[in-house]
Amino acid sequence: MKTYSIACVIVTFNRKELLNRCLHAVSEQTYKPATVFIIDNASSDGTPEAVAQWGYYNLNVNGIFFQYHRCERNEGGAGGFYTGMKLASESDSFDGIWVMDDDGEPERNCLKELVPFLKDRDYIAPIVLSDEDHDSCSFVPDTTYSEFCKKADGDGVVEGWASPFNGILYSASLVKKIGYPKKEMFIWGDEINYQIRAEKAGFHRMTAVKAIHYHPVDRQNIVRNADTFNAYLVVVDVDWKLYCAIRNRIYNIMLEQPSKWRGFRMSHYLYRAYRNYYRVTLGNDSKTGLIRDAFVSGLIGRFGGLKKFFNK
Repeated sequence: MKTYSIACVIVTFNRKELLNRCLHAVSEQTYKPATVFIIDNASSDGTPEAVAQWGYYNLNVNGIFFQYHRCERNEGGAGGFYTGMKLASESDSFDGIWVMDDDGEPERNCLKELVPFLKDRDYIAPIVLSDEDHDSCSFVPDTTYSEFCKKADGDGVVEGWASPFNGILYSASLVKKIGYPKKEMFIWGDEINYQIRAEKAGFHRMTAVKAIHYHPVDRQNIVRNADTFNAYLVVVDVDWKLYCAIRNRIYNIMLEQPSKWRGFRMSHYLYRAYRNYYRVTLGNDSKTGLIRDAFVSGLIGRFGGLKKFFNK
């Protein structure tokens, strides 16, 4: 098998215990990445000191160079992945870029199982399983690992499925062609945006079921009922997160759909679903202005609205 040079990008923010677990798992891979870029989103919990204490601060560990980079401020997951993938890509030293959050934990053979697909694929995902029972799929509700594997073809591949930014291996050519994550999205939807852009550029996603990445089960409060027009919606009780969720979802719908009119109709549908959920289910109209602002921002691609939540 050809030897590929791989960069790993790990984004962290105020979760040094989880970061330590993630770094250890990466350092123990049977197929070693050449470099690990630790992107710290200006953590305030002593992350840089901890990284130095653990021996990962700009040092070689198990044949891997760990490079620590601290952002000037918290740029969200989107900004963190933008920074890390940009650093890796602009070095022109790697064949692929392997990305994950600090709460991920790749099984020791994860990268080894992903890398062979770089021969002719560009968007290569592991199966993401619960870090608690190692059998439940973290992002496929009510599905076990064995049940998911039944969808795979003879090469152990499930086409058209991936859990973006959770142990995904992107080819260097994909990153060169479509660029980096849209950092202005901050959180929630930036990974889907990158997936949409990849698909539109001809890079089709796949999951290699023998590659395993552990991650906490998605515990967001998801509702589906008549008040949401039978659409799956995430209940968000933090205003700035709600704003990001709606703005980014609307923006992605507009990007993904083949015509602006169709995109508008789908956006209007989603907007009504969000509005009706908060008005009817919670009996609360107080979110209407926020939802309307987020909807319009997504529709026209306006990304400065978070400033009012953080007084920046």
